[in-house]
Amino acid sequence: MVVALAIVAVIPLANFIATSTSRTLFLSRSNDADWFATMAESPLQTGDIANLRELTVRYQELYNTPVFVVDVDSRVIATSVSGVDVKEPDIASALHSTLAGRLPPEPPALWPWRSGEMIVSRPVVNNGSVLGAAVLRVPTETARDQVQRGLLLLLGGLLISIGAIIVGIVRPITRWVLRPLQDLDNATHQITRGALDTRVSTDGRAPELRRLGDSFNSMALSLHQARQREREFVADASHQLRTPLTSARIHIEGLSRLSPTARFALSDIDRLGRIVQRLSRLAGSDRPSAADAEGNEEPLDLAQAVKERLVGWKAVYAADDLELIVGEMVPGGVAPELEVDDILDVLLDNASKYGAPPVEVSVTRDGTEVVMSVRDHGLGLGSRDLKKVGERFWRSAHHREMPGTGLGLAIVRSEAARVGGRVVARPPIGGGLVIEVRVPLIDDYDV
Repeated sequence: MVVALAIVAVIPLANFIATSTSRTLFLSRSNDADWFATMAESPLQTGDIANLRELTVRYQELYNTPVFVVDVDSRVIATSVSGVDVKEPDIASALHSTLAGRLPPEPPALWPWRSGEMIVSRPVVNNGSVLGAAVLRVPTETARDQVQRGLLLLLGGLLISIGAIIVGIVRPITRWVLRPLQDLDNATHQITRGALDTRVSTDGRAPELRRLGDSFNSMALSLHQARQREREFVADASHQLRTPLTSARIHIEGLSRLSPTARFALSDIDRLGRIVQRLSRLAGSDRPSAADAEGNEEPLDLAQAVKERLVGWKAVYAADDLELIVGEMVPGGVAPELEVDDILDVLLDNASKYGAPPVEVSVTRDGTEVVMSVRDHGLGLGSRDLKKVGERFWRSAHHREMPGTGLGLAIVRSEAARVGGRVVARPPIGGGLVIEVRVPLIDDYDV
């Protein structure tokens, strides 16, 4: 009976191996299908499909995966291979759901004894209307081989387990093995939540588990030290900047009595001083205090402040042949200590470096919040990267080769939080990236 239970327990593991491999392949190709759906939006409206057809051919050459695009009537308008039959049962079923505005269900698990392609389709949408669909015919031979290897390893493990059952040691082995692994799993979750001082015990464990625990603890210590060094670097840098900034301010104050131009430099010095203070707070070396505010008790019209700052940025964008669009500007009062210039500088600089034109800036109201939005039309970010936007020293994998520190959006998030606001990153319809800075609306503000 115990042997039978062991065999039954292996069945969910085998299903997990097949399902996990299938889901990984499906999600990977779904991202590509989403990209093709975005790229097909304009050709489906204009009829200019030459570039789209070239993209499908290049994609198949690179990934050995046929791809085609159909219009809302299931007519093939661009394909990497000839002879596409949209009436094939799997393709027809996927197109039926996709063109109806529904995402097809995930394909079944990839078992080695089955064959066939994985059909991945995504709708091409414009303003809520389905224009067509992008379809990938994904080969599954490699994935099925991977599942087969996993099942063979699982079968070997089952035979070993049955041998252990026969000699009557399954119960103590299970407890002995799973308890430290559970501790390791719990410690891993704690570290992912930011508790970098988490450690696991290595006392009374098997030599292999002790080595694993020691390796885990060494890794956790390295992460903790790296994070500490990052914070110390920001704190030390901001501290070292204070003295020369103070000295420069004293000298410029003297010059300001002789030259009106020096007053502008004095204003920039004050702004640099505020940036240093925010870097200190970001590093955790200072606490926000009432002295950080500039003493202005009147609410700040966010729309007006943004329009004033955009005057300079329009010239910067024009010099780089980039299009900057000023969208809706709805007046709304916010806390006067909100550093609008610094926030907008970071967002527009990021949009010009990492995104693609046109870049649109708008200020709107959403309930009790005033929302400043900066939208670009670049490649955007994946769902995992969107969750990490605003983390200190984090940069997307696509942008790590480009200049930058990974602190810009962290400072924006810190500035928004200082006045009770928040930062939201989301993918807009049509592709690209929208960064929203949402801050509380001051109710008694008179527009």
